[in-house]
Amino acid sequence: MASDKKTFNLLTSSATDVYQLFERNELSAASLAEQVFQQVDRHNTDGKHLRAIIAIAPRKQVLERARELDQERKNGRVRSRLHGIPFIVKDSIATDSSLGMSTTAGSWALKESKPAKNAPVVEKLLEAGMILIGKSSLSTPTGSSTGSAVGVSAGFALLSLGLETDGSILSPASRAALYAMKPTMESVSLEGIISVTKSLDAVGGMARSPADLAALTELIQQTTTGDLNPRYHEVLKGDWSGIRLGFLNETVWQLPHFLCEPNDDALKQMRSEYHQAMDKVAEHGVHVQYPVELPTGDEIWPYTGDIIKYEFQICINNYLQNLASSEVHNLGELVEWNRAHADKELPEEYPSQSSLENSLNNTITADENAKRVKIVRELGGPNGVDKVLQQYNLDAIASLSDSPLSSVATASGYPVATMPLGILQLNGRPFGISMIAGKNQEHKLFQIMSAWETLYTRQPPPDLVRESSKM
Repeated sequence: MASDKKTFNLLTSSATDVYQLFERNELSAASLAEQVFQQVDRHNTDGKHLRAIIAIAPRKQVLERARELDQERKNGRVRSRLHGIPFIVKDSIATDSSLGMSTTAGSWALKESKPAKNAPVVEKLLEAGMILIGKSSLSTPTGSSTGSAVGVSAGFALLSLGLETDGSILSPASRAALYAMKPTMESVSLEGIISVTKSLDAVGGMARSPADLAALTELIQQTTTGDLNPRYHEVLKGDWSGIRLGFLNETVWQLPHFLCEPNDDALKQMRSEYHQAMDKVAEHGVHVQYPVELPTGDEIWPYTGDIIKYEFQICINNYLQNLASSEVHNLGELVEWNRAHADKELPEEYPSQSSLENSLNNTITADENAKRVKIVRELGGPNGVDKVLQQYNLDAIASLSDSPLSSVATASGYPVATMPLGILQLNGRPFGISMIAGKNQEHKLFQIMSAWETLYTRQPPPDLVRESSKM
């Protein structure tokens, strides 16, 4: 164990770093898993009280799998570049009961439910030799995939999966100093996932480096029925040659007050470093177009709000009806269960389930929903991202991650990524920059992220670093 700690840093080492340590026999999957469990013990419900993990896999079972994977490596079998790497998944992604964890999406009504099998995204990662450590928490600040972001940043795992409708991956990942991507919609299977809407949701990964994220995204995009076989690692050149980027006006593209109360000092710093980033990439040969314009959140949200209201009931009913066992079998039963167990689900400080009730009582028809989906797709795609990319011959469009750029990705269905930019002097909170590309153009975003990493070294949240130094 001592020799492992000399070469591995739980807060900064990437999965790519760990792979090299594995290959040199300087670290084992079993010792890595044990260190991760110790970190969860230290800071999930104790220490920093991060509560990023809602369910932890049985330690003995995980360590046994890790030792088996170590033996496979010794025998010459390496399943993938993520063989032996620990990961966590959002607790809306189904895991088979044999893994020793529930799938609840944070609902007491689903605490005893049993999925019939692993979601395909989970099965794909397990087949690749990854080690599932736990399920991450929902209902947290800046997006429901926050547990997945905090978990990777805090050393509870090296990689994670989240689910995003609008910002649930990008926003928490940017605030955890991570690289993350919501890929092109329908490029990753949503089977076995408690999704909000089939038209707007996508599963995506979070990681500490572009190479890690590329390896993870390659795997999860192999869960669809198409012939997609991405090889994103081939574009990780760390080179800005030929890249053309558009940048949105940061004074227009900021989060609305009802989502994030503004702070003048924080805004000033983020905007300053945003412009410094433009200058820096331009110095390295990037063509910078500033400012460019896209449809705003105010134009998009009325449509996406109605789509969610209509499709949520369909999605939740489909998930519940495919469970092996459950106390509730549709949205109506879930609403009634919550009323009957108000002490757990409707506490005095949060007594409303209006979003569930609004979906249950929705009057939008299938035809009306289809029209809204068509409108929002055209607004975000042909009349939004595509128009700007073609007008200026750009590879991607950038904005501060503290902005509604994720809403444009939601509308268009196009891939969007975030990468670390800086740390707020105000409170030590990381912030990032996000970029959106055309449909199925993930490789361009990975090319950009790889080059970005040469200019910006990822800094883990300083509070965790200080805590780690005390150990």
